[in-house]
Amino acid sequence: MLKTNNNNRWRILKSPALWIGIVAAFLYSSWPLGYLLNPAVAHHAFASQLEASGQPYNWLFISLDVVSGFALLMVGITQWIRTKHLAIRLSILSYSLFAILIMVAALVPFNCDSMPTKCTDVIHSPLFVIHGLTSIVSIVALFSCIFLIILSLFTRKRLRNMWLFAATILTAWGVNGIVAIEDYHRVVEIIVQYIFITICSVSIIFAVVFIEYLSKEIVPLSNDSTNVSQ
Repeated sequence: MLKTNNNNRWRILKSPALWIGIVAAFLYSSWPLGYLLNPAVAHHAFASQLEASGQPYNWLFISLDVVSGFALLMVGITQWIRTKHLAIRLSILSYSLFAILIMVAALVPFNCDSMPTKCTDVIHSPLFVIHGLTSIVSIVALFSCIFLIILSLFTRKRLRNMWLFAATILTAWGVNGIVAIEDYHRVVEIIVQYIFITICSVSIIFAVVFIEYLSKEIVPLSNDSTNVSQ
C-alpha cells in the first residue's frame, strides 16, 4: 500500500497541469515586484494601480496577469478532459472563469488611485466599473471553486484531506476578511489587499492539486489505494 501511495504521489507530481497551475499562481501574485519597479505606487496604492496607464512597467504587471490567467485556463481545459465528476468539473469551470476574469480586469485600464478626492466621477467610468465587477466576480468564482472541492472531498469521504483544505484556505480567507472589515487605515488596507492576493494564489495551487487528486484518472492517495493493492 505504501508503494501504491508513493506511486500515486509521483504521478501527481509529474502532472504538467500541476506545475503550470503553480506557475500561474505565482505570476498572479506579482505585487512584490511593485516594491522594486514602482515603489511610489506599491507603498501607497492598491495593486491594480500598478497596471494603470502612465505607470512605469505597467505593461509588465498587465502581462503577468494575462499570462497567469491564460496558463490557468489551459490547466482547466486539461483537467476538464480528464474527469467526468460533476462537482469537480464545476470547480474547474469556476477557476477557469476566475482565469478569464483576471485577464479582462488586467486589460481594462485602471486610472484611479482609489482616493475619494480623485475618484468623484468613477461611477461614470464604464472601464472602471468593468474592472471592479470582473475583480469582484473573479473572487466569487475562486471561492466557489474552493467550496466545490470541499464538497467533493466530503462526498468521497476524504475527511482528513477535506479538513486540511478547508482549515488552511477558509481560515486564511476569513481572517483576512475580518481584518479588512475592521481596519480602515490606508496603509493597512493596502497590505491586507496584498496578503489577500497571496491567499488567492495559494488557493489556486490548492485547487489545482486537489483536483488532480480527485481526478478519476489519478488513483486517490488514501482509502482507495487499499482496494488497489488488494
